[in-house]
Amino acid sequence: MSEAVIRLTFPAKADYLLLARLALGGVVRDLSIGPELLADLRLAVTEACGNAVRHAYGDGEGSVEVVFTVTDDRLEMVVADTGAGLELPLIEQLLEEAEPLAFAEPVDGGMGIAIIRGIVDELEVRSGEGGRGTVVHMTKYLSQNEF
Repeated sequence: MSEAVIRLTFPAKADYLLLARLALGGVVRDLSIGPELLADLRLAVTEACGNAVRHAYGDGEGSVEVVFTVTDDRLEMVVADTGAGLELPLIEQLLEEAEPLAFAEPVDGGMGIAIIRGIVDELEVRSGEGGRGTVVHMTKYLSQNEF
C-alpha cells in the first residue's frame, strides 16, 4: 500500500465535529479494522477536534485542520488549530502519567487528552507553527492490532 493522505479543514464549531468522524470512517474503510477499534479511533479524533473547538478560539472564529495519513503499518491523525493553544506544561504532565486513564478528577474541564492517550499508541501535543495554536499528533500502529 502506498501512503494515502487526506486533509480536512472545517470551522471551529461543534456542528462540524461529525465531519472528522465520517472522514475517518472513509479513510479506514479498506483496512482490516474492527468496529471496536474504529469506534475508539473516532472517539480519539473527536476529542482532539473538540478540544480545538472548545479552547482554541475565544470568539469562535477560526478553523480546525485534520490530516489522516495511512501507511502499511500505521494510521496517523493530526488535529491542528491556530488559536490560543493549550497550556503545554499541563499537557506534558498528563502525557507523562503512568496510567493514562487513572486521573481522579477531570483536568481543565475534561479528560480528552487522557482518553486519547489510552486509545492511540503514540501521542504528541505541541504548539503550532510559530508558537501559535496546538497540534495533536496521534499514531495507531496497525500491525500490532488484532482485528
